[in-house]
This record gives sequence, structure tokens and C-alpha cells, in this order.
Amino acid sequence: MRVIICDIYVKLVGHNLGHIQNILRFLEQNPSETEYVFLLNPEAKTIPSIRTSAKNVQITFFTDEEFAPHTSGISLIKSTQFLWKTITKYINDWKADKLILMMVDMFQHTIGSSRTPCQITGIMFNPYPRVIPAADTLRAKQQTAITKARKIFTSWWMIRNKQLKKVFIFNDRQTVKNMNETLGTKVFTYLPDPVYDYPSRADLVIREKYKIAANRKILLAFGMIDSKKNVANLLRGLQELTADEAAKACLLVVGKIRAEYEEPLAEAIAEAKKLRPELQVELESRFVDDDEMESFVGQSDVISLAYVNFYSSSGVIGLASRHNKPIIATKFGVVGDQTREYKLGLTVDGHKPEEIKAAFQYFLNTAKPEYPQRAAQFVAEHTSEAFIRTLLEL
Repeated sequence: MRVIICDIYVKLVGHNLGHIQNILRFLEQNPSETEYVFLLNPEAKTIPSIRTSAKNVQITFFTDEEFAPHTSGISLIKSTQFLWKTITKYINDWKADKLILMMVDMFQHTIGSSRTPCQITGIMFNPYPRVIPAADTLRAKQQTAITKARKIFTSWWMIRNKQLKKVFIFNDRQTVKNMNETLGTKVFTYLPDPVYDYPSRADLVIREKYKIAANRKILLAFGMIDSKKNVANLLRGLQELTADEAAKACLLVVGKIRAEYEEPLAEAIAEAKKLRPELQVELESRFVDDDEMESFVGQSDVISLAYVNFYSSSGVIGLASRHNKPIIATKFGVVGDQTREYKLGLTVDGHKPEEIKAAFQYFLNTAKPEYPQRAAQFVAEHTSEAFIRTLLEL
């Protein structure tokens, strides 16, 4: 049997790289008769960890010409149609029996409109049932209703393809049940979002690096820093702390800041420093390696998942759980459900700075917080091996 694993988003930032790295490592450690071909975006060729010693695994990359439609600025539907033709060519050339799409979302139209020469499975990152209005206004509710209707139609269109056997959804049994019932199918399937275990960087001591006093509680905002990560509202919440509370607090922001978020974030930092100079704010705007990431999470006191307009699973919740760190999470979507189910921390409406402030005050002023309670159980139920064996159907 020959399986193509296709991912067009493997970069030095984001979860896609971690998934590919760990699947490659697993296949090296678990040899089999099945042949695996990894078909990746051109940029992945420059990443040193994208390599393998497994004899049954090959890694190939889209050429720049083949990948050009994705970066040309044409519409998503048109660009994925061009990419799909190239993927189909690889399927035929390799005589593949199965295609695994590491992100199926953008290919839904194409899958539904095509005849595919092999079976297809894939991961859906943004299923429609979790979408909620961004604000409590009639306009926002109408926009959400239109978005959901469009997504329902697109999902229905996709499952018309009889070669589509499974669509995996991270950490969300309720959405799996909802979509299968609504669309009259059994295609949608639960997939545990993996908690990866990387070594920490031994020489990175963040309190020394950023001169953070031992009495300050560190709230960490981590990852690609954009509007979704909601750092501006974190600052608006923390600037409402009392002077004494702010003198015991530090917001540590680690991750590359998207260009469009640089100005709003700079304005929010300036306002917070003006209104509450006692608050320490540290910014590390760059990509950090896996071992650095482990050190930042392991040495912080509270981890922020107080995201906005984000309703699916997040790998950060697993990182925080593995280090037994409490979180302040959005109350909406999968992350909110998991935080409450496993009692990992407090949930807030990320649009409301006053709720963020109250949640951080709890961790700041409580000598022995009751969270997290079931972090070890969460980690045990979301291992890398469970993710890979489910995805590869081993």
C-alpha cells in the first residue's frame, strides 16, 4: 500500500511542522510494509528537521511553479483547483492508494467536484458548528448565520465524493456528532490533538533574561501574535490592576508579531505603561525553537489562551497541561470546553478586559490556586502516538 501525506503549510511557525516532524519520527521507529510519500510545500525543503532515515518513507516537495497558484493572490477556490490538479498528478505518478490531507478545509470545493483516483482522508481545522457571533449585535449574528450556511453547504458538497472516507476533527466529539447528524453521514471522526514532548533549553532562565523579579507572576502569551491571540485586551485587563497588584505581575509576549498587528499592539503597550507603569511587559517578537518554547511555558506561572474569534483546538493547551500550568482560556469553543472539563483554569470572554483582569487576579492573589486539576489526564489522553495511529489508521 502507498499513502501520500500532503501538507501545504509546513513552516517554522505553526503546528503543521510539529505534526510532520512527529509522524516522520514515528515512522522511523515503527517500520512497516506501507510506503509513505510526504508531499510538502516548497518552503519545507529549507527546514532541517524535514528528513527521514525510514526506508519506506520518501519526502518530495511541490516545485515553485506547481505551488505558484497558492501564492499568486488569486481566489482560494481557483488556487486550490490548480493545486488539486498537481496533487492528482502525484497520486497517479506514485500510484497511491490513499491521500491524507493534513488540512482539508481549503480543498472542500475541489474534493466535492472531482473524481479522485484513490481514497481520501484529512483533518478539518475549522468546522462550522463552533462558529459564534463576534459581537452581540444583529449584524454580527446575521453574518455568522450566513457564514455557517455557507460552511454547511461546502461540507455537504465535499462529502459527495465517495472516495472521501474520513474527515478528522481535533478534540471535539460534539462537533463530530453534530456534523454527522446534520449532513447524514459517518465521515466525520474524532482525532486527539497531540501533546508533543520536547526537551527544554537548559541555559534559558527567563527571569534572568528579562529581569523579572521572583515575586512577579508571569502571564505568558505565546505563538504567532495576531488579533486572535488577543494581547491588546490582555493589556487592557492588566492595566486595571491596582498598583500593588501590577507590581507583582508581568506579561510576557513571545512569538513573531504579524505585521498588521504591530501597530495595535504597540498602542496597547504604550497605553498600559502610561496607565499602570508598575506592570512589567516583555516582548520577544521572533520565532522560537521547540526547546525554547518548552522553557517559556515551563517557567511561566499562567498561560493565556484567552483568544477571540477562535473556536477550534489549540496545541498550547496541551503544552500548558504537560507543564502543569494553569491557563486563562476563552470560554467559547473547544478550548473553553476542555478547560472546564479537565479543570485546567479559568475561562473568560476575551472581548471583556474586566474578565481577564478578574481571572488573573485570582492567580495573583490566591496562595494555592485549585487549577489545574486534571492536567495529567489530559496529557495521557492526547499522546502523539494516539494522534498518529488514529490519523494513519494503524
